[in-house]
Amino acid sequence: MNRVWKLILQPALLLAVVFVAGCATSGIEATGKPMGDPKFAKHLVIHNETLAGDIIISDMQSRVTGDLLEVNVILTNLTSSDKHIQYRFSWFDSDNFEVEQGSRSWTPVTLNGNADTSMKAVAPNPSVNVYKVNVREM
Repeated sequence: MNRVWKLILQPALLLAVVFVAGCATSGIEATGKPMGDPKFAKHLVIHNETLAGDIIISDMQSRVTGDLLEVNVILTNLTSSDKHIQYRFSWFDSDNFEVEQGSRSWTPVTLNGNADTSMKAVAPNPSVNVYKVNVREM
């Protein structure tokens, strides 16, 4: 057993510790599963698992203005405490490829307790036909 420990188990344990430590400091955000109406929830990506049960999309509208998709999303804070978040829209074409990935910055907003907040955006080009709202805590 001592030989097995030195040859197999000890390096495997060291590798596991290094992997876990690396993940803890990598900056990867946990993504929570949004609640609420499934037809709205598919448009919401929450980058903090603890936030996932606190906010929902309660309504959304979209229209084409000129040849660009314009959207209005209503986020609702389900808790009584204010939530300081950032959001940004991600835009996708008909092949589900993200359009102009990484070109948009995060926008800070405070979601007051038990209140709604409207967020509006216009797609960056005419190829967009799907969108998602990304939300994370500040």
